[in-house]
Amino acid sequence: MIRLISRVVCFALIVSFVCFSVEVQAAVTEGADLAVYNSGRAQVTESRSVTLPEGLASVVFKNVPMALDPTSIRAEADGMRVLDVEYHYQPVSRKSLLDAFIGKELNVIMPDPVDANARILRKATLLSNTDGPVFQVGNEVYLGDYDVIMLPELPKGSRNEPSLTLTTEAVLAGKRDVQLEYLMSGLNWQADYVLVTNKAATEGALDAWATLTNTSGQAFNAAALKLVAGEVYREQGRRGSMLKSAMVMEAASGAPQGMVQADFSQYHVYSLERRVTLASSGTKQFNLFSAPQVSIKQQLVSTYHTGNGLRNGPLDQNVDLTLTMHNTAEAGAGHPMPAGLVRVFMPTSDEDLLLAGESRIGHVGVGGEAVLSLGTAFDVTVRRTQKEFKKLGKNSYEVSWDIEIQNSRPENQSILLRETFSGQWEIINSSKDFTRPDAGTMEYALAVPPMADGKPMHVEYTVQVTY
Repeated sequence: MIRLISRVVCFALIVSFVCFSVEVQAAVTEGADLAVYNSGRAQVTESRSVTLPEGLASVVFKNVPMALDPTSIRAEADGMRVLDVEYHYQPVSRKSLLDAFIGKELNVIMPDPVDANARILRKATLLSNTDGPVFQVGNEVYLGDYDVIMLPELPKGSRNEPSLTLTTEAVLAGKRDVQLEYLMSGLNWQADYVLVTNKAATEGALDAWATLTNTSGQAFNAAALKLVAGEVYREQGRRGSMLKSAMVMEAASGAPQGMVQADFSQYHVYSLERRVTLASSGTKQFNLFSAPQVSIKQQLVSTYHTGNGLRNGPLDQNVDLTLTMHNTAEAGAGHPMPAGLVRVFMPTSDEDLLLAGESRIGHVGVGGEAVLSLGTAFDVTVRRTQKEFKKLGKNSYEVSWDIEIQNSRPENQSILLRETFSGQWEIINSSKDFTRPDAGTMEYALAVPPMADGKPMHVEYTVQVTY
């Protein structure tokens, strides 16, 4: 008898618990804080107003992103405790609608078995929807064609828009601002650079842009924007709070309405000094910085890796056009350069600016060096011929090369001829002076004259290699 009374009391408590859990809608507010990482994710912090009763309530947030990571959600407000979080999104589609009516009788318009040109309305039970609808009509299973399936209603729980529901417990009834924080995918950014050089390619004007791409389907109005540059690792399932410092850091002072750069841990963060509106899809660009007079160095570089085998006949090798920028204040730069694409424009002889090439760079810090490979030279060619090859032992050999460089331009062309080796190597003889920039490389810095007399420049050397 005592056990029975205890169960009645527990049941009464459960009923009381459920009765006081009411559903309230959180007001949608503008002005989210966005921290977008150049790895395809973003951290969102927003504040929404809600009027809570005392005790338990189900707080429903509408207009949340489809690309939201449910495991990263954090919500807090004064005098409120979050008991559980539920993210719900079941989009309405043909398959999801039919799956909800498996085992139920539906009205189906299908071909008339008597008249091939006629249609009839039949009562049919949906047996399966794995590879397409399978119906039971009377005592028979129907696998044929149909024109229309009539559904009596929209299945419960189906909704086109995602929603977030918090079960909360408030100490006192009243209005509160709930701060909601989560990670989402579908937002990404990269740096895009435009470098316009002079004819000699000795200096140029550099403009850096942040290109923000939104493919999430979620629009943001009057958002405060931060762009984080750097490779930030994130383990699967880790909570969003690990990235919070990017949202709350103070930006350094700078020009109003522009991007302000500041340090963030071992990364860099760019804060836009105005609020922006992002469409649900598309791109938007923001100026990161401009460097109107940057010193650059143009070079022709041809690289070859000497292998340990016999080579027959002449071998052509590319001559690459490269530009080198030193990211220092003395060279006219001195800004952190996030990874991105550099487009280089050079003037022609009649002063038209044409695209000379594109090159992708990694993150370049202040004091670093950006090397841009723009394309293959047209008028300078390199061809090599193996003159001798001898095996000196099981893991050693000696090889002799004759390298021919042709310059069809009317003026001298500077070229860096780079030879790389695997293992220990020693130059036995060489027709030109060379340097050893590292343990596996030999370089010739050559000034190749015009080939007016039809004679190309030749470089010959012999090397012994042990691998």
